[in-house]
This record gives sequence, C-alpha cells and structure tokens, in this order.
Amino acid sequence: MRRWFFYIIPFLVVTLSACHHKPVQKPLVFNEPEKPAEVTDEQPPVPFTRDLYNKLRASNIDFRKVQFYIDQQVVLTRSLDKNVLTVESGVIKYANGKYVNEIQIDQLTKCRVDSIDSDGFRMKFDNSNNTLKFINNKYSPDFFIFSGTNWKDGSCDVMFDKMIYRATCGTCSSVSDAKLLVRQSDLDNSLRNVKKLPGASVN
Repeated sequence: MRRWFFYIIPFLVVTLSACHHKPVQKPLVFNEPEKPAEVTDEQPPVPFTRDLYNKLRASNIDFRKVQFYIDQQVVLTRSLDKNVLTVESGVIKYANGKYVNEIQIDQLTKCRVDSIDSDGFRMKFDNSNNTLKFINNKYSPDFFIFSGTNWKDGSCDVMFDKMIYRATCGTCSSVSDAKLLVRQSDLDNSLRNVKKLPGASVN
C-alpha cells in the first residue's frame, strides 16, 4: 500500500505543475473600426462685399440665383391694439404691459434677392411679398448692411406686411451691424466659366 502511495504522489505533483504553468489564452478582442472623420459639405459663409458684387456683375451672374444669408438675428416688433390681436406674420407676445407682434429672423437664415436698387438689394426671407433692404453706400462701402428709417439706439423702422415694425438686433448692439453673407464655394461655382461644345456631326 505504501509503495503505491509513493508512486501516485509524484504523478499528481507533475500533473498539477503542468496545469499551473499552462499559459492562459486571452480572449480575442476585436478593435472597433475607426469612425471616419466628419466631412462638412459646406464652408462657413463669408461677408458679401462690394468686391464680390463687382466680380459677379462682371461675369454677368444673376444675383437672384445666388444664395444669401444674414449674419445676425434680427427681430421685428410692433404694438398691437388689444381689441385686434390678429397678425399675418410672426407671433403675439405680451411684454411691458402691451401686446406686440414679433417676427424673428435667426442668424444664418437663408434669403434671396428680390430686386436690385442703385444702393443695394431688397431681400426676401420667405415666400411672401415682404422684403427687407440691405444697402451698400457711403455709410457701408464694403458690406451690404441692414437698412431702415428713424434710427435710434441701434434700432430702426421698416415696412413689413404693409405696416411699420421696429427692427432690433438680437445678437449685436445695432441692427445696422447685420449684413449679407454668401458661401465662397457657391461663388466659385458661379464664377467658373463653363463652355459646352455643341458637337460635330458627320456630313
């Protein structure tokens, strides 16, 4: 019995040692594929300047086909008669003890040229007949800026829905700082001269 015991003990020691030193196989880890970098299709808009205006005009580009944007938030407000609270555009708000009709044009809102004046553009921001004027004159020789009348403390009067609204800037100190923007890529495409050959037929 003792002889058998002496044979089995070494066998167990060798077996256990082999199991102890056996390398542990690590689980396979699959690396997540790298996420592709986000590609921005559109470049940020740049100010529409007199120089750009001259280049487009020299290339006979139709300004009505150019996409414009506004660089600031513009807010139009007018007081309402409490007995007549219907509005065509905007929303009704109660502020400072009176009802007001408010129309908000956010930053980078798209707009388009409706008509061209000697000193600037009349721009449309929706499909109505309303326009807002942006001028380029001695007061703003480089840019096309928001225009109005009766200026005071950075605000002015404008006509909208055949009524007078007070225009203020929600993101700047004066609404006269609001100007037109364009995307450079759009201008590059517009200025690229493309000549199409009509083809040649065999006589």
